[in-house]
Amino acid sequence: MKNMITMADPQGKPCFEGLLVENGKHFLMKISLRTLLIILTLSSALFSCANDMEMVNKFIDEETEPDMVGVHVEILHSDSARLKMKLVTPLLKEFNSAKEKRREFPEGVHLWLYDNTGKLEAELTANRARQDMETNLFEANGNVVVIDADGKKLETEQLFLDQKKSEIYSEKYTRITFPNGTIFTGDKLTAKQDFSEYVLSKGRATIMVNDEDQNED
Repeated sequence: MKNMITMADPQGKPCFEGLLVENGKHFLMKISLRTLLIILTLSSALFSCANDMEMVNKFIDEETEPDMVGVHVEILHSDSARLKMKLVTPLLKEFNSAKEKRREFPEGVHLWLYDNTGKLEAELTANRARQDMETNLFEANGNVVVIDADGKKLETEQLFLDQKKSEIYSEKYTRITFPNGTIFTGDKLTAKQDFSEYVLSKGRATIMVNDEDQNED
């Protein structure tokens, strides 16, 4: 049994015809030069697209697929044999092959920061976080809470920690509550890591006054 294959060019002229043989023999075909060029061009384009897609998929994999995944991880960072940071997270994803080498903490973090003497400076918790492994910039997101050694409590939705400069800053609304109940709020925050100095942009304050102080007045 034989099947005839016919293909026409845009003007309706046959440019390919051949016999399809069931026993596996080659096509007997006749192809015009113009059609051959079209076929070669399409084949080259398809091959190029395939290569491009392979490169795209490889890039996507490097950016989205972690090189390492850890569960219930504890990270200790020290400098000159002194503990500077302790981090605990239920899930760690580390991307070493990506363009931006980073660590991601999609299920939250608990972070402790220490000064040069080993004394606790601040404690941080957040719903999510990520760390740039080259600049060591740490970004916390979602229900970020920081409590310093004196009991001051900072609350915001996004906070950056620059460990090289020992600074923290936020571009989001920030609320600071003091142990005596006084509250400072602002649209932006820049502070030292130990909260010894801080600046709130467009700051507002709610001052708590004790009844004893009012009676003395």
